[in-house]
Amino acid sequence: MSLRRSHWIVLGAVVLGVALIASVLLYLSPVLALLDNRPAVPARGVPAPAKPPPPLDSTQRINILLLGSDNDQKFQQNALLSQTMIVVSIDPKRHQVTLLSLPRDLWVEIPGHPSAKIDLAFAEGGASLARATVERAFKIPIHYYAWIGLNGLVRVVDRLGGVDVDVLHPVLDDNYPNDFSDSGYGTERVFLAAGPQHLDGRHTLQYVRSRHGDLLSDFGRSIRQQQVLLALQQRMAGMDLVTAIPTLARDLNGHVKTDLDLVRLTQLALFMRGMHGGGVHQAFITPYVHDATSADGQQILVANWPAVNAYLRQLFGADLLS
Repeated sequence: MSLRRSHWIVLGAVVLGVALIASVLLYLSPVLALLDNRPAVPARGVPAPAKPPPPLDSTQRINILLLGSDNDQKFQQNALLSQTMIVVSIDPKRHQVTLLSLPRDLWVEIPGHPSAKIDLAFAEGGASLARATVERAFKIPIHYYAWIGLNGLVRVVDRLGGVDVDVLHPVLDDNYPNDFSDSGYGTERVFLAAGPQHLDGRHTLQYVRSRHGDLLSDFGRSIRQQQVLLALQQRMAGMDLVTAIPTLARDLNGHVKTDLDLVRLTQLALFMRGMHGGGVHQAFITPYVHDATSADGQQILVANWPAVNAYLRQLFGADLLS
């Protein structure tokens, strides 16, 4: 083989390699746009995460704080309450996932701030303060967070073709906030009949967000939120993730934030895709809280902390912070 021919073969291989890398980056660019992998710098007075994430090949538990909130015209984008707080705890060793719902009105200590409802932590200090608040109150190490806004949920559900849920009892809400009105204000009437339902994005949002007219009050809303998470997981189980994830990422651009990196995100997506219903444990602290009124007149929930702590030890065992 001549030197000149070898030169062109090497050059062609380099060009092909660059083209392949560029194609992969272009393909993954919608996903990469969602990921915020810059080292989080906690605000003044906010403790750093209690523990670093376990390595990729570890069998240690991985805890993700899932946050959902309003992001309509009524609120500044850097001051949103967390309407939903769920700790998604993945146990690779036992091949199990625990979903632990935290009531938004729970009265807790917020690091660097006066005690308040737990949903205020995200509004006051973003994901870092929400993470620190959960770690302090519940002794659960939070390794990652993921936040989704109203439109993000609607877009994901619509992209998946809707979700199937069994509405356990009717949901009637005459004061549901009209999330998509031009002003961001006003209310509308929401009714979802009991029984099996196929919900599009907007009706799914109404199902997980409605606070009025549920026989089980806020506990009922926590159950509905977990129902939808499981329905989404089942919907994605039969999908080709290689082609679906970039499309979903484009839909979610601007409506999702997370500090998961691409490798961990892919690893967890594949893990969840292989999960079956029996491997998911739904958990609620609602039986261990009661209604109360704060000193400034707010309707709040107060925990029986000894009972909550005993329940968390059943769920997490030695994985809790000391």
